Amino acid sequence: MLKTYAINLPRCRDRREHIRAECARFDLDLEIFQGIDGKTLTEAKLRGLLFDPDRNVLTPPEVGCALGHLGIYRDMIQKNIPCALILEDDIVFRINPRSLLNNLKHLSPDAPDVYLLTHGSNQYISGESRKFGDALFYRGWNGHGAYGYVITKAAAANIIRFQTPIKCVCDWWKYFQLHNLISFYIPDDEYVAPHKRLGGIATSLIEKERSACPESLKKEYCHSLRKQVPIHLRIKNILYKFKSLHRIRCQEIKGDVTEFAALNEFHGETIEAF
Repeated sequence: MLKTYAINLPRCRDRREHIRAECARFDLDLEIFQGIDGKTLTEAKLRGLLFDPDRNVLTPPEVGCALGHLGIYRDMIQKNIPCALILEDDIVFRINPRSLLNNLKHLSPDAPDVYLLTHGSNQYISGESRKFGDALFYRGWNGHGAYGYVITKAAAANIIRFQTPIKCVCDWWKYFQLHNLISFYIPDDEYVAPHKRLGGIATSLIEKERSACPESLKKEYCHSLRKQVPIHLRIKNILYKFKSLHRIRCQEIKGDVTEFAALNEFHGETIEAF
């Protein structure tokens, strides 16, 4: 069975007990990975972790979240784990994942791929798909959300190099793809969703602080990051967009629409090219 990590803060015992029980339902090979509590990071520590501390719009919990995911990627590389399932500790499985995970464990560790297991404000390219048994995935165009995803060792290594120091939230998959770090795919069926009580915008440990940052500053910072994309990759992305524009589809949102709308706050984009 595919190696499974769940990120959890030591102070969040209820979430830890929940994710253990949830993964036990399907006999998953779970490891609780201790996350970084962003609220404990000093100002000096934060500045040392960030790519552009003077214009930074990431909240301490967002930085802590990014550090947690990067920590798992480093553990994968150190232990030579070809690919792994990564979960937040406040999720539930909508579908039994065992069949899918048994298929995904055969992914090439050298292909920098990411397979999201959630729906949300994601967009995909129709006609570009991969099938694993009964599970269908589409090539992602725009996507975010790190509730649950499968990542290969190559993708993990690429993101580590790019996110050291930290430039953005851990789940800006489109931005990582634009930099040619990964290829990401989104599912036709939703396998993972936030728990109604533990997860979602209302109880998120990140969302409570994210809304405090003015939208204008977020857009300015995102624009500065886009300017870091090499010109040849920007041109490649624009050409690909015009080639595929008629095939870009918005994924059906299942769940609270307001919840998924908030995922766009940092990214501030629809289907425009950089």
